[in-house]
Amino acid sequence: MKNLFILVLFATILSGCSSNVKLSGRYLSNVDPSVDIAKTSSILVVSNSKGDRLTNRRYMPDIISAFKARGFTNISETAKDPDYKLIVNFSSEEQIEQQSIPVFTNERSIPYTTCHQRKDNGQQVCSTHYYFRTPTLRGYRSVNIPTDVYTFQFTLKDKQNNAILDSISTVVHQDCSQWKVYKFLASDAIARTSFSTPVDKQYSVKMPKDYRCE
Repeated sequence: MKNLFILVLFATILSGCSSNVKLSGRYLSNVDPSVDIAKTSSILVVSNSKGDRLTNRRYMPDIISAFKARGFTNISETAKDPDYKLIVNFSSEEQIEQQSIPVFTNERSIPYTTCHQRKDNGQQVCSTHYYFRTPTLRGYRSVNIPTDVYTFQFTLKDKQNNAILDSISTVVHQDCSQWKVYKFLASDAIARTSFSTPVDKQYSVKMPKDYRCE
């Protein structure tokens, strides 16, 4: 899991939660290349017994829709005697990432005074001014930044309870609602799934301009 947290480098991805949102993450999967998963196979979608059942069930319709978009025609939450069982789980955790930020100085220098005489009455008028130095880099300091790591994991098992496909998709974000990130993962991870070869890749997705991630 440690390698997953390097995704924080991708987390400079938005200011606020409205338009121009970019979701960045990593997709990792393994698959048994000797198994040909027919698109007509019966697949039962269930929640991981160790996960949050309420959360997992909320996104099962999105998962089913994503599989149907890939051509699978017989996947549901109620399949009887299925050929495969799809075990799904959504989770999140907060990680504290240490980052270095620059420290600048912009100190005011010694003041100087200028004087002049008014033409109308000969009175002396003085003004005090300051020179300002341009910002100068003093060094760096470390800060701890809380970062939310959102994960969607699913495993496809056959009737003998052998794992045929194992997938984990992770997004790092500091601002978005976990519910919106989960909804994104439910479809995006399946769209990236290869049913024939392992996958390990980082990615960044620019969401539609009117997308909101609260």
